[in-house]
Amino acid sequence: MSEASKPVRRHLRAGVTAGLRRWAVGVARSPKAVVLVVAALVATAFAVTPAYADDPGLNCAATATATISVTPNPVTFGRTALVQWSADCVANTPEDVLQITGPGFNPTTTVFPVGGGSQSVLITQTGTVSWGVTVIDTSSDTGFSRGLASVSASVTGVTTVPNLSGDTQVEAGQALSAAGYVLGTVGSVVDCDNVNRVSSQSPHAGTVLLPGSSVSIKIGKKPAPPAQCE
Repeated sequence: MSEASKPVRRHLRAGVTAGLRRWAVGVARSPKAVVLVVAALVATAFAVTPAYADDPGLNCAATATATISVTPNPVTFGRTALVQWSADCVANTPEDVLQITGPGFNPTTTVFPVGGGSQSVLITQTGTVSWGVTVIDTSSDTGFSRGLASVSASVTGVTTVPNLSGDTQVEAGQALSAAGYVLGTVGSVVDCDNVNRVSSQSPHAGTVLLPGSSVSIKIGKKPAPPAQCE
């Protein structure tokens, strides 16, 4: 560095230092200015636009409440039950839908508008069955969903196929009728131990089956001559 340039650099540093001192003194004399500066920095660092500011559909999905019920409760196997639901939210839009899950509903293909609704369903399961209601914002930029409510019910009145082995065709038909079933196809099979009686049935005894379903049987018979039963 040349000796001629040193005074110039010292002069620039002195000017900058003096400017900073004047700014600091001005800020110190004006507390309001300090507050405004700090507030501006905080607002810039932490300002967050509400998630649904540009998406009214998400507003509904985030605030929705709902109820869901089934009648009767417990439910009866082989009979219909009524599932009812009701949902509400803030700023409902066409982007918001309800998804109902459980017996009688296919959530992958059917959704419902936000609000009230009901549907009759046939009870074909055993044990305990459950239904739930979920709100979904279908807008492409969020896809937000939230479970809102659910209900469960035990299944009563489960019916099973009676054992028809050894019954005559008439007896088999009567037993099926008493159990809530009907006699289906009647075939025959060589069975020397059950001639003119039920040799086999389908579905087999003990199978859980909806009332009104048919049960097929095969009646035992003797083999065709010259074969004989021993």
